[in-house]
Amino acid sequence: MDPDRRAGREMEGETQGADSGVVIASGLADSAFMKQSITALAFALGTPFCLEAQEDLVFANGSEWEVVSDGHQFAEGMAWDADGHFIFTDVPRAQLFRVDKATGEKTLLDGETGRANGIAFGPDGKLYGCSRGADAIARWDPATWKRDFIGKGGGSNDIAILDDGTIFFTDPQNAQVWTIPAGSSERAVAQELPWKPNGIGLSIDQKTLLVAEFDSSTVHGFAINSKSHLTGRNRPAYRFAIPSNTLNRLDGMQPLKDGRLMIGTALGTQIAPPVGGKGELIVIPSPEGRSRCNYARISPDNTWLYTAYARDVLRRKLKPGFGL
Repeated sequence: MDPDRRAGREMEGETQGADSGVVIASGLADSAFMKQSITALAFALGTPFCLEAQEDLVFANGSEWEVVSDGHQFAEGMAWDADGHFIFTDVPRAQLFRVDKATGEKTLLDGETGRANGIAFGPDGKLYGCSRGADAIARWDPATWKRDFIGKGGGSNDIAILDDGTIFFTDPQNAQVWTIPAGSSERAVAQELPWKPNGIGLSIDQKTLLVAEFDSSTVHGFAINSKSHLTGRNRPAYRFAIPSNTLNRLDGMQPLKDGRLMIGTALGTQIAPPVGGKGELIVIPSPEGRSRCNYARISPDNTWLYTAYARDVLRRKLKPGFGL
């Protein structure tokens, strides 16, 4: 990657409402983005809200956004292979890319993914992806990047895989979470929902499946039993700030080791403590007026925050020890 390829401007200074306890970055407080978007800063959160120059809380001093890849139609799902190379999708163009960790060189791995969206590596070392255009889950062998399909028969959007190989994935069109049991190629309904699911993830201990209610403030937690089945018990696990039109677009997420959850949203990247937990809600606005953040991930070495938008993928160096 060319280190001189930058994206966005640094925001200097901050302003704070006298009575609100809400910190807002200078230059955002009077913007149309702010006026139209953040109208319920503490909506059902039960936690302080912080929107400020995020360098002190998240990013390394002097860091800037860097462009990882651009010119896309809708950049989405993210993963890293065993060698530390970054992999992502362009959904409508049905493309799967790898970015070399040392050189930043981008390689097209597959140009017929079936409109793959969310992706994740399984314990078998293979990459799995939600190929909603093929009504199946795609499976790639990283040794050859040859692809086959499993779990055929319906829609999919985002994916999470347990250490035993059990796959869970969301189906927004049918308001369901599906599973493919370890060692199987057939899908089964894991959970019917009264709302549209989108992003999905696993708690660090893999005892809770985290499912984002797409246009809301809430990520729900579903208990996973010793047989890798959902028990049916669920609760609001994390809550996030929402725009005034309530279309929050809760999407690709990553649980942090310190118990917080990071997620891509209509307001940018958000980081929240668990419901009832201590800590501030952090909002990192999408740089330079970009559209909503579709996906947010931290690199395996805990050095970089990667974020995906419609047209490009960015990264920015993190504060040492962030999220640990």
